[in-house]
Amino acid sequence: MIADTSVDRYYYIFDSREHRALVLDRETGEEQIPDTDPRPALIDHVRTHRSADVLRTFARWCAQEVEASALASHTAAGRLWAAAQRDAPTAWRRVRHDTTDAVMLAVALGLPQHQPAAAQLLTLQACTHPDAQRAALDAAHMSERWAEFSAESEPATAAQAMRERHVDWLLDRLSTR
Repeated sequence: MIADTSVDRYYYIFDSREHRALVLDRETGEEQIPDTDPRPALIDHVRTHRSADVLRTFARWCAQEVEASALASHTAAGRLWAAAQRDAPTAWRRVRHDTTDAVMLAVALGLPQHQPAAAQLLTLQACTHPDAQRAALDAAHMSERWAEFSAESEPATAAQAMRERHVDWLLDRLSTR
């Protein structure tokens, strides 16, 4: 069985209707995160007990974890990050549309080649999804891929460490009011 903290567990398809990468489990063919991943349930719990704003903040935090602040503003990734930092759904929609080609290439070529820049771009793009819960889920998944691809050694350990930081961040937000 392939660990669910590895990119090999998934395959990715670009959904042109939603302008996002669909993450499909190789074993089931379904769009779902394996049962061993606590984040989907935790994100749903945070949404229920806190607010969509907390989930949007989490997605942005995931982007900061993938070094978004170091991006040039004229790149697709830089434009996505600039848009994600504002609460402007109209701007999100526009930049998602304008960066579609770059996102499609990241999904089709970058992720299969384990390119950190592809996972970074998709993390940033996730932040601009109009649904905060979807933004949080996708940003978490793609930032985990970024950690895996960026690791000099032991990529599974790096991915697991990122997942643990996600869980810690979300639990910290639940414990503070």
